[in-house]
Parts: sequence; structure tokens; C-alpha cells
Amino acid sequence: MNTVNCQGLTGKVILPCDAEYNCARQEYNEAINKCPLAICYCRNIQDIVNAVLWSERQGIQVRIRSGGHHYEGYSVGTDKLVIDTSCMNGIKVNSEDDTVEVQAGTRLMHLYKTLYNSGYTFPGGTCPTVGISGLVLGGGIGLSTRYLGLTTDSLIEAQMVDASGNLLTANNCHNVKLFWALRGAGGGNFGVMTSYKFHLKKINKVTLIRLKWDNKSARLGFLQAWQEWLRNLDPRISAFGRIYKPGPLLFGFFYGYPEEARQLLEPFLSIPGITYENIEYVDFIDAVKIIGALYPLREAFKATGRFIERQLSYCELEKIIDLIEAAPTEDNSFIGLYSLGGAVRAMKTDSTAFFYRQANYIMGISSSWESEAAAPVVEEWVASGFKYIYTLSVGSYVNFPYNNLPNYECAYYGEHIEELRSIKKEYDPHNVFEFPQSIKTVYCG
Repeated sequence: MNTVNCQGLTGKVILPCDAEYNCARQEYNEAINKCPLAICYCRNIQDIVNAVLWSERQGIQVRIRSGGHHYEGYSVGTDKLVIDTSCMNGIKVNSEDDTVEVQAGTRLMHLYKTLYNSGYTFPGGTCPTVGISGLVLGGGIGLSTRYLGLTTDSLIEAQMVDASGNLLTANNCHNVKLFWALRGAGGGNFGVMTSYKFHLKKINKVTLIRLKWDNKSARLGFLQAWQEWLRNLDPRISAFGRIYKPGPLLFGFFYGYPEEARQLLEPFLSIPGITYENIEYVDFIDAVKIIGALYPLREAFKATGRFIERQLSYCELEKIIDLIEAAPTEDNSFIGLYSLGGAVRAMKTDSTAFFYRQANYIMGISSSWESEAAAPVVEEWVASGFKYIYTLSVGSYVNFPYNNLPNYECAYYGEHIEELRSIKKEYDPHNVFEFPQSIKTVYCG
């Protein structure tokens, strides 16, 4: 571990010698074990500017962190300066034009609660402790996606500190190319985000959907129903599915009433063996709290996800069930399904940097462990499952990153990668904002 001269850093600076260090360096994924040179908790824009300029003077690489939920831990790094914006969590709602200004370190549940108190919903994710920055900059999916679009589709302006310490505003009039890039490819690639402005919808209630089968025989039927269901599905409904060894579960939001939701859910309700069924009209904030409770405060895990654009054959679905049968645990290992289409597909592919708008859904694979000795078996299962899912899919979701992903730039950004490299070269010509899967200014093969 190198020593560090902190003169010039402002905000709250945590060093390896400090009692708070081990807690401060910990990511949401407890499998990540990085030892930063220093962690700078920025309280305002000037703290961020000072951190960026300090890192340049010291010749120390930076990592950018808001919520600390990066699956592979690229928001921290050994012997790096972590610029942490989690203390910047201010929210300003403007009910006159239905917009909200959100600081870069804001966590989702704090945002949901604040907006609900003003009568608004928000197309965010389902894990309550995720930071807004990682979510929106990678696209952002959740249980409102098919109706309200990706999180990034509601973004109308963003502010960012660049590699020279300048504060830039990006929208459809200023820094237009940067604004395009930030909506789907912005996570850590171009600068340190300070705030966002979103357009909002006034909705107070949703129909919350929760279905569960403790029945192995339901798994294949669930997969078949899932992909057929999405073909011409009402865009007001979004859902996530999980297929475990004992059976599948489904949870979702419908922006309408339970009676209509039941009709839309008939392909699933007709699958035998449902052990839990809950379809109820609730306040939006209660719905996000109930789904958010599914997530642990922290865990050690390996996970990733890919975009599916075609109908899978019966044989391919059977092989997915074989993957589940080989899972190392019953409760913590699953194949995840995340609905797309609807409002996502309604926008043109080139409207933002998020490339895979034509995908039907994301298929993920995830498993966690409690003892370190179990980690190799879990990681091998995820790696094996990923290899098969790779053959079925067209690209990878950047917010479900995977460190063993081949040709990651094209996998994450598709045909947008050349334009993104050009924008990277313009806004970060010296590659200050670099991490293991960052956008490069040139093709590296």
C-alpha cells in the first residue's frame, strides 16, 4: 500500500490508517476485496473538482462510486483514489413542470419516498440501496420499464466534472453528443457526475403482482409462457421472473387495476402448482418497499445478464432447466428474466447510447454464497451458465457486468461503440477515467 499526501483533497477523506477504512472500502458485493489508496467522500461539486485535479497532480488513477453496487467492483480499486458521491443526495422537485433535480449519490428508496410525497412515480430499479448514477448511466431497468421507459429515457439534463475539472451541462442543446453517450454508456467513462434532471409522471397507485410456484414441474411451462407472453403484451405491465431449483416466481407492476392484471397474467395463473398468489392495488411507495425487501443488505455473489431478441426453442429452454438443476444452492441461485419491449422499443435504437432496444428481455444468471469456501463452485456454475446463455443472446447489459466477457465494448454497446470511442476521445482524451471495462479511445482488439 502506497502512502498518500492528501493536501488538496477536500470533503471527508478516509485513509487505510483510519478506523472507518474497512467499512468505507466495502462494496455491496462482499466478494469484492479492493484496497484503495484513499476514499474521498465529496459533499459538493468543488470537492469533486479538487479530487479530479489532485489525482492528476499525484499521478493516481481514480474510481468513481455512488451506490457501490457495481457487480465486479469497478467503482473501487487497489491503490486508486475512490471519488465517492454518496454524500451528495439532495432532491429538488418542481411540480410546476413535473421535473426533479437529483444529486449523483442519491439512493433509490430515498428518491422514491421523496417523489411519492409529491405524487410522482419514477422508472427506477428494484433494489432500494442502488445509487441513481449507476442505474441511469447504464440505461436502468425496473418494474415500470415497459410503461415509462428506461430510467435514462426520463433524463433531460445532467451535470458532470470532466478530466480537467470543468463542470459541464449536457442536454439536447449543450454537449449534445455527451448527453447521448451518458444515456446508456456513461458509467465512469467520461467524468464524475454531479446531478441529473428528470421528467416525472404523476401516478400514485399500481397493481403489485407476486406469484410463486414450489413445483419443479412448473419451471419449463413458466419459461414457455414467459416468452410467448411478451410477444404482444400490454405495455402497462412489467415483470421480473426468477427460476430456482424448487420452482419459479414472478413479480411485477401493472399500471391499471387488479381485474385487468389477472386477465393479462392468465398464461401464468394457468400453470399448476401456484403456492403464493398476490395481485393487489397498492400505493406505489408500498409496492417498491415490498419488492425492495427481497434484496439483502449485502451479499457475496456472482451475476451477469444478456439480451434475448428471439424466441428460444423447446430444446433451448430445456437446457436452461438443466442449468437450474445443476445450481449449487436452492435458495440463492437462479436464472433471472427481466422484461423489455413496450416503451423501450418505442424509442429509436440511435436515440440514446443504449443499443439493445429491440430485445425482448434480459436473461441473467446469479448465485451467492455465505462461506468463502463455496465461492469457486458458485463462480464455476455462473461461468458455465453464462457460456450457454451467450449462445442464445445478442449482447450484455452493462449494469449486469461480467469480468470474463469477451469483446466487452461491442457486447455492452453494440454498433454504438465507434461513436462512443469518438466521444470518449473528445471528453477524456488522456483516458483519465479508466477501469477494467471502460470505453477505450482506440480499438485494442
